[in-house]
Amino acid sequence: MLYQDAKLRCHLVANSPQHWPAFEDMRELSDDVLFDEDTAVRVLKLKRRVLETGEPAKIEASVDDGGNRHWYAFSIEPDIDANGEVSGLFTTATDIDDVKYREQVLKTLLRELSHRSKNLLAIIQAIASQTARSSTSLDGFLVAFRGRLQSLSRSQDLVTDSDWRGAGFRELVEGQLGLYTDNSQKQIAISGVDAHLLPNAALHLGLALHELAVNAASRSALSSPDGRISIVAQVRKGENGEGMLHVDWNESFPQSDTTPPLPDINGFGSVVLERIVPQALSAKAKYQIDDGRVSYSLVIPSSQFEDG
Repeated sequence: MLYQDAKLRCHLVANSPQHWPAFEDMRELSDDVLFDEDTAVRVLKLKRRVLETGEPAKIEASVDDGGNRHWYAFSIEPDIDANGEVSGLFTTATDIDDVKYREQVLKTLLRELSHRSKNLLAIIQAIASQTARSSTSLDGFLVAFRGRLQSLSRSQDLVTDSDWRGAGFRELVEGQLGLYTDNSQKQIAISGVDAHLLPNAALHLGLALHELAVNAASRSALSSPDGRISIVAQVRKGENGEGMLHVDWNESFPQSDTTPPLPDINGFGSVVLERIVPQALSAKAKYQIDDGRVSYSLVIPSSQFEDG
């Protein structure tokens, strides 16, 4: 607590924090020894208003402690004498460092949320635009667009559940392929490192897996009980010695006269696999379709994952 007379001369300092100036300094210089110049001006203006009006006031301000700043809520109360005149001021300070810290954390989280939301909306906009270009009917657009949104949603759920740290490779693969087969243990083999994908990589790799899974379910390996899919993740050193995540998808399946036509190598799925996903991850991709085989490889830089 601090007591000052009507001329703002300090007469009492009690229970002050250790890093505050000594009473002698406060008595000589008053608020100037506590605050920086701009804050001292604001506090002085407020105290003068309380002296003039007799109305209490509050202000939040920081005090420097050798390079560290501590926040306080200052409550300024008038000392009214027997004649009803303001003869001085009582100022109490409450430490609000924890409150300010929480406010800062919340602001940081909101900025991060805004940034991530804008990125997600940009991805959705690109998906909608590209899906519309490759669709020949409204019904076809809706089916394809809903599937891609659901894929994005599943990946986003994994990212959110991990407190925005990303998603594990295996759980991402299982989440994207699980909807397309009841026989996954026999038809799908997942092996290699369970790398932890950062949020951007999880969302875009999820989209790539969705396109591959949809094609496999409708036209290739998962459209036949005899089809097989091998998904391998390995970390290998690149030319500069940097660890790179190699993701390899390989399908094999029997073909006959009744087998549906293979995916169009120039369709939207290939745009996702060979352009959108690699560009978003600064990765390299290769997509190949042959009789009875489909392969896709994606080489992801270390900035997009953590080795599992």
